[in-house]
Amino acid sequence: MWALILVWGCLLLPGYGAMVGPKEISGFEGDTVSLQCTYQEELRTHQKYWCKQGGFLLSRCSNTIYAGEDGQETTEGRVSIQDSPQTLTLHVTLRKLTLQDSGKYYCGVSKLGRDESVLVSLLVFP
Repeated sequence: MWALILVWGCLLLPGYGAMVGPKEISGFEGDTVSLQCTYQEELRTHQKYWCKQGGFLLSRCSNTIYAGEDGQETTEGRVSIQDSPQTLTLHVTLRKLTLQDSGKYYCGVSKLGRDESVLVSLLVFP
């Protein structure tokens, strides 16, 4: 019986905990917020990204920003993202928050099959 439960756990939760980050962050309009998502060693060489939930058709994301290679910071508009493979950490900074920034975002790692990601809720207060 326990073996069956263990097998189901492996099937339902592949890579569980492979990406960890805050469940919620908040700030006021005009503020800057930063967060960190950590990932497991086996994901070190994979592409990292930050995106807002709510893509079209097959995509679950919109406005996806990918981290640069070799730890280079990538900035698009008011969002910066940087992968630090030495510390297994993805750094994300959102500047000059607006009320429209409120929503759910993915801090993720691209991989064959299903990506590893953590869902982060951003609350922006007036």
